[in-house]
Amino acid sequence: MPVKIEILTDLGLFITRTAGKMDDQLLAQYQESIYLLPGYKPTLNTLFDARLFSENLISPEGLIRFSSSTPFDASVKRAYIVCDEKAGMLATLFGSTTSAASENFLVTYKLEDACEWLGVAYDVVAASSIFKDDI
Repeated sequence: MPVKIEILTDLGLFITRTAGKMDDQLLAQYQESIYLLPGYKPTLNTLFDARLFSENLISPEGLIRFSSSTPFDASVKRAYIVCDEKAGMLATLFGSTTSAASENFLVTYKLEDACEWLGVAYDVVAASSIFKDDI
């Protein structure tokens, strides 16, 4: 599963784009890599773009394990951009288990909606390098 990560420090935003399949091993590698990134802080709001996500192979045990050890504080805002209803249900489950309150996460189909909800400028986010190339 290809994953791209970018931190927009000025916006206090951690962005992930993913494509393809996700399983327990790939999710573990992704989460471990976050701690090593320059500029990483557990208080960054997060934007997870999974519009190119094709298949969930994460086990129920893996979902529980990874949602209980998220690299981000429970109080941050999390926006998930999904490709379909099934991915939306997974994002809702993950968001509800990693967030301090239901007001702390949003699941949407559009980058514009995610940016508005996060309180960041859409044009700045859309122009960032993470959205310039395919993954």
